[in-house]
Amino acid sequence: MWIVVHARYDGRPTWGRNAALHGGGPVEQRGRTIRGDVLFGTGDVLATWLSLLIEHEERPIESIADLQRRVRDHWARGMTMLSELLESSDGSAINFWRRLAETALPSGRRRDDHEVGPPGPADEPGPRPIALPIGPRGVDARTGEPVRFSPVAPGASPHVAIMGGVGSGKTRTALTMLGKLREQTAAPVLAFDFEGDMVGGEAGLDVTFGAELVAPPHTPVPLDVLAMGGTGETALKLAAQRLRDSLATLKGAGFGAQQRDLLAEAAERALAAHRPCRLQDVRDALLEVYRERDRAPDGAVATLNDLCRFDLFTPDLPPEEFFARSRVVRIGQELPDLVRTVVVTLTTDALDRWLNGLSDSPVDGEGDRALRIVAVIDEAHRVLGCKLTGLSNLVRLSRSKGGMIWLISQSPDDFDGEDQDFLAEMGLVLAFATNAAPGATRRIFGTQARLEQLPKGRAWAKLRGEPAREVVVW
Repeated sequence: MWIVVHARYDGRPTWGRNAALHGGGPVEQRGRTIRGDVLFGTGDVLATWLSLLIEHEERPIESIADLQRRVRDHWARGMTMLSELLESSDGSAINFWRRLAETALPSGRRRDDHEVGPPGPADEPGPRPIALPIGPRGVDARTGEPVRFSPVAPGASPHVAIMGGVGSGKTRTALTMLGKLREQTAAPVLAFDFEGDMVGGEAGLDVTFGAELVAPPHTPVPLDVLAMGGTGETALKLAAQRLRDSLATLKGAGFGAQQRDLLAEAAERALAAHRPCRLQDVRDALLEVYRERDRAPDGAVATLNDLCRFDLFTPDLPPEEFFARSRVVRIGQELPDLVRTVVVTLTTDALDRWLNGLSDSPVDGEGDRALRIVAVIDEAHRVLGCKLTGLSNLVRLSRSKGGMIWLISQSPDDFDGEDQDFLAEMGLVLAFATNAAPGATRRIFGTQARLEQLPKGRAWAKLRGEPAREVVVW
């Protein structure tokens, strides 16, 4: 006995036994005939398919008609999934094939029933209006009117820059506003904490967001940080060049033009040979390239050796799982500057590849956009000016993808190393008392702002599309 399927043009298959059980409809309505052994195989393969059909409904197959119905439903489910993938890929063949491949990826280690797992597509935060007060008080110093920041409103930018000298209250204000944000969205937070100020206390992100604390190298970041985000030779070369650029631009990394080319070649080899790929694999590939070229180790090799002395990352989770849960990455003062910077660099690179590779986040009827993730860098002056590609892309491109970036720093001067329009991408720029250069202050807030003269608890605020104003924050 063998079974054939007649695939109709409407996507609904009909089945027959010995070409006699057609399951309905005139012959002229049927498409190409596919034999059952071609579609599902024979022997163990066919038995596996039948077992899966039985498992799906949790009852045995009762008849040929019942089998026909189950296969028909199976085809319908598959076509529905493909249709949804096509619609969410915005007409991009690359996005479609990537999403299709991702549906076959393993979901990671099995979690106990009591553990909270990363949200699936149905659990993704939906769009809704958000209004954040500027700190505990948040009123205009001149009029007494409340000042609110609406990060996901139509035409708004969700990104935030908060500045101020030591003890000015910038971190306290950020944590207060993030707590209010958590009340209005289920989006997770990813925070980089250089001073240990983002956790602990009632307003800590471990309390408001339930964030997990990781502190490399003592507790490495559990992220497959070199995940390519695609397949094929093009994706491999792009990932290798991205890693080369990220490492070569680090201050003191020792990569000249020749070392950059050698690093790109080594990264390609490592990414092709190892899934997941670690920094140690890239270092080993670089040493191999140097031996083949009869080249003595130099500053580039020394940089990779320095980074590989520590377990900064472990590839336990793919990006979609890692970024689905709130985490605070504690970057201790005891680590060398290069190591501390590379943690931010490679993590933001991975976030950029994952987030900006998604389709646009949903928008409600009023034009409010759903947030997918909130990324926070405290003491951001430690990485500003390094021209981190991932961070720059997140600020410029992630708004439509549901990204929100918070940069907490000491002064407007910290942004001078970035492009001129970097701060222009921010939806809210808030500055407490600080000794900033007059030029940077005037460029952001106008000639009336005097940051060095601000009393405690007050700040100058610039909301996108509105004139700057002095605000009583707390």
